[in-house]
Amino acid sequence: IRQDLIEVRDKHGDERRTEISGQEVGEIDIGDLIAEEAMVVTISHSGYIKRTAASTYRAQRRGGKGLMGAKTEEEDPIEHLFVASSHDYLLFFTNQGKVYWQKVYDLPQLGRESRGRALVNLLRFGEGEMVADCLAIRDFKEPGRFLMMATRRGLVKKTPLADYGRPLKGGIIAIKLKEDDELVDVVVTGTGEEVLLATASGMAIRFNEADARPMGRNTSGVTGVRLRANDHLVGMVVADPESTLLTACQNGYGKRTPFGPGGVPEGEAPPDAEGPNGETAEPTSEAVSPEAEAEEGEEAGGSGQRYRTQRRGGKGVRDIKTSQRNGPVVSVVSVRDEDEVLMISARGKIQRVAASDVSVIGRNTQGVRIMSLDEGDTLAAIVRVPHDAEAEDGTAALPEPGEEAAE
Repeated sequence: IRQDLIEVRDKHGDERRTEISGQEVGEIDIGDLIAEEAMVVTISHSGYIKRTAASTYRAQRRGGKGLMGAKTEEEDPIEHLFVASSHDYLLFFTNQGKVYWQKVYDLPQLGRESRGRALVNLLRFGEGEMVADCLAIRDFKEPGRFLMMATRRGLVKKTPLADYGRPLKGGIIAIKLKEDDELVDVVVTGTGEEVLLATASGMAIRFNEADARPMGRNTSGVTGVRLRANDHLVGMVVADPESTLLTACQNGYGKRTPFGPGGVPEGEAPPDAEGPNGETAEPTSEAVSPEAEAEEGEEAGGSGQRYRTQRRGGKGVRDIKTSQRNGPVVSVVSVRDEDEVLMISARGKIQRVAASDVSVIGRNTQGVRIMSLDEGDTLAAIVRVPHDAEAEDGTAALPEPGEEAAE
């Protein structure tokens, strides 16, 4: 606490710039007094949250060890890291299927190495509730926009964004989850867009959002991907034909692969038997032989440089090889060449690199090292930093080759 107070004093301890006149003024919206800027928001496993200016993390060369981003214990690793505007709403989706709201500028702004504040002191969580995912939203009333949710067991659900635009302090139900399932990812989609689901074993499936019909908040969803034995979903992104999919593995390896143009879906949509409340049949998890994994790209005569559009509910195609060197997939993001990427390890080290520094290669490959890790440390998450969020004060400049980041 003392260190946090010292940081606040050093940052804001200047001379008074206003005059106390004693005159009455009209009602003031606190948001009008706060500058809009890009913020990096981090949440630890035990629920400590903070925001830090994105410009704090200067860009580095690919493969470096990164800056110390947060003082974390091994038993309390960073689980969520993303970039948002200070004026965005944050939607906190919990493991119990509820969603809560908070303005980004209402979060504690602390230094890069600070642990943060307990989220339970900001939101009215119920007993046993933990943050499963977060999403930054500016306009809930934008027409034709939906929230697409994906669960660990491969289910997806689409609900109009407007259904989540009425904040309640006690939260509302976002998705109906089965006892052995949990929420993994949430994205905003529009009519005609496509999404891609990625699994820990390195498989991926791309399908049109129209394959999942709109459903109410208190529903479970439909099958998005058919999982193999012992596999689970790790992420979902909107498939932008002009972008690349950056896949990151646990041991610090990854790659970028172009999404490629969408197309006519292959195969038939699965016959999900939906009940009156939107329940579906249990998604199947089964062993998949190497022959069954033969893909259009490598063994069936097609292109291994893109992710073809399929019907939801299939097994997908091979995205990356999850070899012993790579480890399982931990995170996926959609990036363009002009973007940057923040990578954070389980022990709190953060590295910021240009997306263009990560090699663009085809599917079913092992990738390259994207972050050097200390012994016993692992890659926990990656996040896209949009080009327009780049710092203007020089802190985003790349260091000279061979320069090591100071901790």
